[in-house]
Amino acid sequence: MAATEVFEPACRRAAAPNLPATEALIAAAKSLHARGLTPSYGPGDHGNLSCRTPDGCLITGRETPKDALRSEDLAHVVGREQLADRARLVYDGCRRPSTDALMHLEIYARRPDIGAIIHGHDGRALANAERLGLPITRTSARTNSLELIEETAALCARHDYVILRDHGFLALGATLDAADQLLQRWYQRASQGGF
Repeated sequence: MAATEVFEPACRRAAAPNLPATEALIAAAKSLHARGLTPSYGPGDHGNLSCRTPDGCLITGRETPKDALRSEDLAHVVGREQLADRARLVYDGCRRPSTDALMHLEIYARRPDIGAIIHGHDGRALANAERLGLPITRTSARTNSLELIEETAALCARHDYVILRDHGFLALGATLDAADQLLQRWYQRASQGGF
């Protein structure tokens, strides 16, 4: 997504997160990159991944290259405060959380059954989404907005695989492995042009 700010990041502690999900998140990000689902745009890659934690979520940081991801490239979002016109996300980490961190938190709030979210980019899924009957946001994801976050979270309340119009996909699962297995099933269907 574009770097439009829909939340204000507030660092509580500038240290690399050391949580049980850290290594799994790093491995999943590298795997996603190896499959070409996090294309590069300069200093980092498109796409992000997160795991639910008891107090928020562990998420890839902004502008992080997924093929060389380290614990220093993750942010642990540990709190949310509502300001007059935006949210403030409190985090621990050396990097600011992904611009999609607020979207991830909104999805987790509506889906207590999921523990992981993968956001990546697959041109075939975008091209075949309507024909495959996939849920697609009405709002274009070319710009990050509160409207897009609300619409996406509402779709994810009912679906585990959602297309962000003009942008990419979200795959949800109880674990990173479950989200990745779902992603692989849809990737295969989109690659084959159907079911």
